[in-house]
Amino acid sequence: MHCLWCPQLPFLLIIPLLGASWSNQIVYAEALIALENAAGNCQQISGWVGRYPFIRSRSGPHSAHKSKDPESSPLLPKNKEINVSACTATSSPAQNLTAIRSSGNSNKSIKTKIVESVGGELGIPTLTPSKTADLEKSKNPKIVVIVGACLGATLLVVTTLLLVYLCLMRIKRIARRTSESESSAPSLTVDCTGETPYVANVMKLTIAELEHSTSSFSESNVIGEGGFGLVYKGLLQNGSIVAIKRRIHDPTQTFVHEVENIGRIHHKHLVRLIGYSQENHQQLLVYEYLPNCNAGNHIYDSDGLPIGKLDIRQRLSMAVGAAKGLEYLHSLVPPFLHMHFRTGNVLVDDHFAVKVSDFGLSKLVGDSTRAGSSSAIDCFLDPELRLSNEFSAKSDVYSFGVFLLEPTSGREALDRNQSEPSQNLVRQAKGMRSIDDFIDVKLRGKSTTVAVQRIITLALMCVDTGSRRPTMKMVLRELELIQEREIGDVGEGLGVVTLGSELFK
Repeated sequence: MHCLWCPQLPFLLIIPLLGASWSNQIVYAEALIALENAAGNCQQISGWVGRYPFIRSRSGPHSAHKSKDPESSPLLPKNKEINVSACTATSSPAQNLTAIRSSGNSNKSIKTKIVESVGGELGIPTLTPSKTADLEKSKNPKIVVIVGACLGATLLVVTTLLLVYLCLMRIKRIARRTSESESSAPSLTVDCTGETPYVANVMKLTIAELEHSTSSFSESNVIGEGGFGLVYKGLLQNGSIVAIKRRIHDPTQTFVHEVENIGRIHHKHLVRLIGYSQENHQQLLVYEYLPNCNAGNHIYDSDGLPIGKLDIRQRLSMAVGAAKGLEYLHSLVPPFLHMHFRTGNVLVDDHFAVKVSDFGLSKLVGDSTRAGSSSAIDCFLDPELRLSNEFSAKSDVYSFGVFLLEPTSGREALDRNQSEPSQNLVRQAKGMRSIDDFIDVKLRGKSTTVAVQRIITLALMCVDTGSRRPTMKMVLRELELIQEREIGDVGEGLGVVTLGSELFK
């Protein structure tokens, strides 16, 4: 037996090199048992161990106690544990092998490791179990719970912020829509002698404040004159530059009532009323200041003759802006009539956008002032008012038609060079023989003839008899179609025409 096993000892050296599979573990264990059976005692084994240092390091009588790292054995995997406690020196090889295999089958689901020890009376090396708990599995549920909680909290915060943002945008949209379509219906009566600082979003200022802003209404600050009186340029205490209309008149409740109506109307193509004052037999209206005068200053000179600065697109932009402001007044419920529309009331702001001014002032001025005007002198006034003193939206349409004739002809509606005032621009347009004789020289050309002709045709429809006049909504739509066509003819890529300061140099 000794001779038979001596050649097989190198086989024990080859088994660890084959890997750490379970089958190799079984083979190695069988080899150890066979070696034990063949040798008979530990003295014979020690002789072979001396010849093979590898077995000496594995099967020495004190190897298990001297090893610093039991898991460093290359024979078996570190995460496997073999229960061979039943293997002893007194047991038979078959019994020891059966115990090793049964132990391997019962511990396949548990991570184990092999530890060497010396067992039995003969000091034969055996494998003893060393079971460890699987701690990693217990940590996985906790990590999943923590990650899930974090994701849930993040989702809740994002959802809350999104809802808040949507609510704010909705409130802002509703507020903007309300400000644009705010009705001009009268509100509760406010005492004209009270101390209310605001009336319908309009500041109530004192005479002392307005005197200070205009240097005691100095003549050097006069920038114009209208039906309401002189117009001054002023600087309020908050730094705002304003236009102040002033007239001498006794305090009335009607004045405050009309201020309320005008103050409720807001539109980007309407001049905004900022404040008012009624003291010491004076009535004052404070408007936003527009530095670039009225549209007529950019169309004709002081004699009413063309200056040729603007092309057809820029003149169309003026007409569309004025139409939007007037159409908005008519769209209110009830409709708010301008009753004094003319080129002098179409103002240009610092961005060269057009705004309509003086809407509602005719009620403050009174019927006597309007009755004193004659259609022969004021060519913007509807001639049908001579038969009926009832002003209507059609009367505003007539005034707008006269306005359209000025940017197309480049001349003032009331031709100052004519010997007879009755020969105004309306009569000339109705009796013209050739369009080239009527329109501005700047607009003559094949590329603009169609657009100019359509504008003149629309203007003549507006100054027709009352029943045949279009509404301001129809007028605005036609002007927008002409503008779209004109922009398309000029070239692609052009947006809405906005007047710029370089256009008026």
